[in-house]
Amino acid sequence: MKPLIRFLVVVFVFAFAGIAVAQIGVAPKKDTTLQGATDAKFTPGDVWEYATREGEEHSTLTVLKVENSPELGVIVHIGVERIKLANCHGGPSPESVPHMPFARKALDDSVTKKLASNRPLPNFREGYEEWKEAYSKKKAGIYIVRVASAVGVAEKTYRSGIGCE
Repeated sequence: MKPLIRFLVVVFVFAFAGIAVAQIGVAPKKDTTLQGATDAKFTPGDVWEYATREGEEHSTLTVLKVENSPELGVIVHIGVERIKLANCHGGPSPESVPHMPFARKALDDSVTKKLASNRPLPNFREGYEEWKEAYSKKKAGIYIVRVASAVGVAEKTYRSGIGCE
């Protein structure tokens, strides 16, 4: 697995280690069944603007997949582009997160304007499959916070992983 993909999956799994304290996500407790779904607002290939973190105003998200969980409801998988995860060592830093699963409401609360539909999907399968495997073992879940907050969690985990304070 590519190191960046592995990192991003680890970010997501670690993010759920502190669910009770931070309330950034929820994981299934019993039923890990996932079924393909459709949604009236979010369709794979849609590109959206969202309420970003400061300095990332040109960031967009792409809807990758929509699923339904009997326990967690509609899950919208997205990829986020044009972000900048700060590297305290001055080296290169990730500018995208290829896969992030969200509760539909959290995504709905984040988006501001649809920019395009039917766009080709970025390569997210590897990250999705890693997430799905962890999800099936109840070790990963979905974000219930706005996209900007989830990107902030990814940055904190990234910085910790490369030895930043």
